[in-house]
Amino acid sequence: MKGKLARFVLATTLMWSLSVGCAHAEVNMSCSDGGLLDDPELTASLDAEPAEQTLLKEASVGMTSNLTPPNATPDMASIDDSVCSLNRYGYQTRSVTNYRQEKSYYCGPATARQALGFHKAASHSVAALPCQWTLASKIGTERYRASSTAAIANALNSYKGTFGSNFTYIASDIANTRSPFETFVNRIGTQLRSISQNPTTPIVLCQTRRISRYNGVASRHYMTVSGIDDRVAPMRMRSVDPHYLSSYYGVRWENVGSTSTNGLCRAVYQADLDGTNKVMAW
Repeated sequence: MKGKLARFVLATTLMWSLSVGCAHAEVNMSCSDGGLLDDPELTASLDAEPAEQTLLKEASVGMTSNLTPPNATPDMASIDDSVCSLNRYGYQTRSVTNYRQEKSYYCGPATARQALGFHKAASHSVAALPCQWTLASKIGTERYRASSTAAIANALNSYKGTFGSNFTYIASDIANTRSPFETFVNRIGTQLRSISQNPTTPIVLCQTRRISRYNGVASRHYMTVSGIDDRVAPMRMRSVDPHYLSSYYGVRWENVGSTSTNGLCRAVYQADLDGTNKVMAW
C-alpha cells in the first residue's frame, strides 16, 4: 500500500507540475516577441538605402517628402495626434487570407505569406505559396528567433515574377518623419487604394500593449493591414493578425488612434521608438 501511495503521490505531483509548466508556457508564449527589437544587420551606412527608397516610393504615390534631416530628431510639436476622420481614402479593402503562425515567433513569416497570398490571387499565378518555414529561412527568423522588417521586405521582393511583378516592398520607420501619424495613414491608404501604382499589402510591426484588445499584453508582433476606413471617427484599419492564440488571431477592424492615443498607429509608433528594427514593410 505504501508503494502504491508513494507512486500515486509522485504521479499527482508530476501532473500538477506539468499543468503549471504548461500554464506558464502559455503565458510566456503569449508575450513572445516575433519582431526583433534591433536589426542586427542594420548599420548607419546600410540605413541610408531604405531611407532613399522610402522617399522614392512616397514620391511615386504622391506623398510629400517628410523625413527629417540626418541626425535630427522629429519635431514633436508637428505630430498630428488627430483621431478625426480624414475622408481622404474612404473605404478600401483587400482580400487577404489569414494564416495562423506556426511557431510563437513566426508572425513575420506568417504575415509575409499573407501578403504573398494576395499577390498570388491578384496575378492569377498557379505557383504554390511558400510555406512558413521556407519564408522563415529567407527572412532569418530561425537564426534570431524573431524577424526583421527589412528581411521581410527583401523576402517578399524575391517572389516578384512568381506572384506578379507590379509590387516592391520597402522597409521604413515612421518616428523619424515630421508627422508620424500622417505618414502612417498615408502609406497605408495609398497602398490599399492603389491598383496600378506599385500596390502592396502593408505589414506593420506593433507593440501590442498599445492595442486595446491585447489587454496590456506586451509583445513585438507583425500583422498585415488589409483595409482602411477614414470616413468615420475614430478612423479604422483592418488588421489580419496571424497570432497562434485564438484570442488574438483573426481579421478585425482596429481603431487607428494616434501617436498618443491607443490604436494601430500608436502600436507601430511605440515599436519604432523602442528599437532600430523598421516598423513598416509597405
